[in-house]
Amino acid sequence: MILVTGSTGLLGSHVVCDIVAHGHTVRAMFRSESRKSVVERLMHFYYPDRADELLKQVEWVSGDVLDLVDLKDAMQGCEKVIHCAALVSFHRRDFWRLFETNRKGTANVVNVALDLGVQQLIYVSSTAAVGSDTTYTDHIRRESNHWNANEKVSGYSLSKYSAEKEVWRGIEEGLPAAIVNPSIMLGPGNWDESSLKIMRTLQNGLSYYTSGGNAFVDVRDVTLIIRKLTETNASGERYLVTGTNLSFKELFDKICAQLGVKAPSKLASKFLIGLAWRLAGIGARFTGKRPTITKESAESSQKTTVYSTEKVRKAFPDFEFTPLEETIAITIKGRMD
Repeated sequence: MILVTGSTGLLGSHVVCDIVAHGHTVRAMFRSESRKSVVERLMHFYYPDRADELLKQVEWVSGDVLDLVDLKDAMQGCEKVIHCAALVSFHRRDFWRLFETNRKGTANVVNVALDLGVQQLIYVSSTAAVGSDTTYTDHIRRESNHWNANEKVSGYSLSKYSAEKEVWRGIEEGLPAAIVNPSIMLGPGNWDESSLKIMRTLQNGLSYYTSGGNAFVDVRDVTLIIRKLTETNASGERYLVTGTNLSFKELFDKICAQLGVKAPSKLASKFLIGLAWRLAGIGARFTGKRPTITKESAESSQKTTVYSTEKVRKAFPDFEFTPLEETIAITIKGRMD
């Protein structure tokens, strides 16, 4: 039995479907009853001929990673745990919520796993937790990069870095565990959630693009690496799973070409970006809604960060990342909102 936390998110739902389809029984931890339909729809999308049978291999359990009783009940009898549950936010008002969910929640998972003698924990972190300090001079971020305490980072980055420290603590205390650091994920799911919001934004029309860039990966690739790590009982390592490095402009062009809409053609200046997040903040005060752009997300959109895939390729020589064009196509085909 494998426990999956955050089982109804973009990655968690894919992990549940993939693990079950490959012969494992899954206990899926969820917080909202209505969210269970995400897994059901995804299973029918990928495995239409045997979805109903596969779904019988999913044992649903309601719970919160901040509740130790919930965690103990959910983890009881499970050999392995895949911890996907997390809060993703770049709003300053969520700073302490980020640490509560991401760091404390992960600490709870680690502690309960140690108490119950779980055979392996796979923790889903983020490229945001990978530091900038390195002995290399090519400006490519690797798993070996150290955290720079003086670097200006988001609250989300700090929370995921802190969560990783809890996992390393667990490893020192005898818990077999490995860490996966995915980049920005694309794949079938709701276009009003997580990183898939960019699909909705581009479909509705976007005039401006920013000067930055990042790495973009197929959610199925991240899922596959997670399954491989469980099958090999990997421990004591972290793995960047980052797919394709490219600029936001290049990404937008590729997505818009498949959507059949006009791609953004104007480069947003630093002044314009600064004005945008300030106006969004002012508007949010009047409407009571969260601003669509924050200072942290605006600054991030102007940075170009490149990640290495060397380690994961070396660990799994038969693994190949899905071409970005294929990822975009299935993201469009598998739209679920």
